[in-house]
Amino acid sequence: MLRQIILIPTLFFFSNTAFSQNDKYDIVTKDVLHFWEAVDSLKENCDTTQIFQRIVINRATNEFKLFIKKWKITAKDYAYQYRHYPNFYRTLRSSTIKLINDENLIRETINKFRKIYPRYIDASICISIGNFMTGGSISIIHEDILNHNKFVYIGLEYHGLDSSTIISELPIQTQDYVSRSNFYRTIIHELVHIQQETHGKKIAKSYYGGNLSAAILREGIPDFISKLVYPLGNNGNNYYYGTQYEEVLRAKLKNEIYGSDFTYWIYNTNTVSDQPRDLGYFMGSRIANSYFKHLSTTTIDITELIEIKNAKKFIKKSSYIN
Repeated sequence: MLRQIILIPTLFFFSNTAFSQNDKYDIVTKDVLHFWEAVDSLKENCDTTQIFQRIVINRATNEFKLFIKKWKITAKDYAYQYRHYPNFYRTLRSSTIKLINDENLIRETINKFRKIYPRYIDASICISIGNFMTGGSISIIHEDILNHNKFVYIGLEYHGLDSSTIISELPIQTQDYVSRSNFYRTIIHELVHIQQETHGKKIAKSYYGGNLSAAILREGIPDFISKLVYPLGNNGNNYYYGTQYEEVLRAKLKNEIYGSDFTYWIYNTNTVSDQPRDLGYFMGSRIANSYFKHLSTTTIDITELIEIKNAKKFIKKSSYIN
């Protein structure tokens, strides 16, 4: 079963925050209900692929269609995974329904992010159950920065689990990934990506510089901010491993951070067998944490953590790797 760890807030306490019903974003959850409707329609000797195609793919919301195309989500994969992970899906349902039924908490969490980032830009939230292709993703339509449509995708097969979800049927690498299952943090993480890409080309370019420093900031800063906004829930294997071996990892990263080899650190699903994947997320969050401690401000404002124009200067100013 998924280990549920509670992280005690150490930086700031956020009080309950009212949100406006006029928020300029949607929270789309119909696709989750379509998935469970398809499951309930399955019968012995039925064409499982056809049912997932008819109920989930063909009836997908416009928002989910974007991510179906982006991540090549197919009815055939749904059928295969449902056949092979029956206990996982059986124990996943209740937590996913609970999450999508509490829209107020989703909006409250997002509003906490807004409060500490004055230049926050809204994006609609598409929540569904996918094919284990991604736990979170973003889509930005149109090149016009001011008028484009922005969407965040949250895959509940990765981030809708709770302590009762049985994960033993899943591949080992997938079990490692779902150790990070944290619905609210993932929403904030992906919303940080929206901010990284919508405040001008210079800021966006700093996160896509082609070297390791840009990549670990691109992923580590959203991880840090998501924990700041929502301190509760799972941290993941990469966090616990990183905490235990931080000094060793810091020494190694110092020698590699401005290179272009990501193999050890990030997006490394199958390349390192004796440690958790994506340790670069953890190290990037530690750099962000170190930078944050050096901010001379009496109010919480994370603008400098998001609107980076030079990754190397940011890392140097953090004093984490010297």
